[in-house]
Amino acid sequence: MKVSKIITIVFLAIFDLFVFIFCGIFMMGYDDSYSEAQGEYFSFSSMKMEYKIVWGFYNFWIVLNALFLLYIMYKIYRKLALK
Repeated sequence: MKVSKIITIVFLAIFDLFVFIFCGIFMMGYDDSYSEAQGEYFSFSSMKMEYKIVWGFYNFWIVLNALFLLYIMYKIYRKLALK
């Protein structure tokens, strides 16, 4: 494998981790400001709009990662099945 390809894979993995870290740190603000008077914990009615957006993006990112993992598994399967 080329060095540039390895660097790209490492960069994308680090970027992926930073997205998860960003979402987690941002949602800590929700934990700090949550009050039972706002509604049930982690319900949309108890979240401000920015927390709803980050929570939706976080779930989208998980689905995107799952699809990418399935794609990688498919490529590996095709490579091994053709041998």
